[in-house]
Amino acid sequence: GEQDEKNSNKAKQRQAQQRGQTATRAPLAMPPLDDLHSFWSQRWSGPKLGWHLEHVNPHLSKYTDLFLQSVGDTDSDDQRRVFVPLCGKSVDLAHLAAHPKVSHVVGIDIMRDAAETFANEHPQFSMVELTLGDENECVGAVGESSCVAAEESTLTKKSSFHGEGITFLLGDLFDFKPSSDEGTNDVFDAIYDRASMVAIHPTLRKKYVSLLGSLLRPSGTILLVTIEKRQVINNEAKLNGPPFSIDEMQVRRLYEAEDWVESVTLLEEKSDADTDMDRERWAARGVVQAYELVFLIRKKV
Repeated sequence: GEQDEKNSNKAKQRQAQQRGQTATRAPLAMPPLDDLHSFWSQRWSGPKLGWHLEHVNPHLSKYTDLFLQSVGDTDSDDQRRVFVPLCGKSVDLAHLAAHPKVSHVVGIDIMRDAAETFANEHPQFSMVELTLGDENECVGAVGESSCVAAEESTLTKKSSFHGEGITFLLGDLFDFKPSSDEGTNDVFDAIYDRASMVAIHPTLRKKYVSLLGSLLRPSGTILLVTIEKRQVINNEAKLNGPPFSIDEMQVRRLYEAEDWVESVTLLEEKSDADTDMDRERWAARGVVQAYELVFLIRKKV
């Protein structure tokens, strides 16, 4: 009866906790800021990228039109520039670039493998690598328009991949700052953050949020997806990352403290442990319950 069902559920929970206790990995410590490349190289060297999806993220599919819509938007031909921080080789880049309301997508990642893999897996964009010389001369560019696109970047690291409607920048996200020419180049209408904030070390979150605000145009939007480790076997499992756990209160505390933020809306929360494979994956990290939280953050006009 009902009591048997409760006992069964408790037994399953104990089994999940035991799996987590026996299979919990040693914490992967965040490196010094000057050794981030080595850190992410370790993450890329494994046989499977735990954060990578082979399909478009379902939250992005569901909310693309909403987060691309600006305040008072009535012009269906109005085009958007979208920024994707710490994008990896995500197929979400291609999804956004193909959207009729998007004119250009700019992704950034510190790993060259991510850029090269994305370019090879998406030949429809005909991406080429560009390198800027010391005097802002375009080296190895294919076509004048590509050279102009490369010059728009204010990254200290000058290598990037460019294609039709898409740019993949290589370098440290925190080196990416708005252009000085009245913010016309490196400012965006929308930012998609699915695997970025959860990868940023908690000590850098305030700096990160401030940076995103500087890259977003007035009335611009951020679609943010975080992971909340809601039930864990110990505090270490809660704090370990990436992905780092971020709950609704933390998101609100970070963004609502910013003068540029108009609103923070929780669109939905969804369990990230619905399948046996997901439950095993999280149990190996000492996590019993994990949820994805989806937010829409809007900048003031």
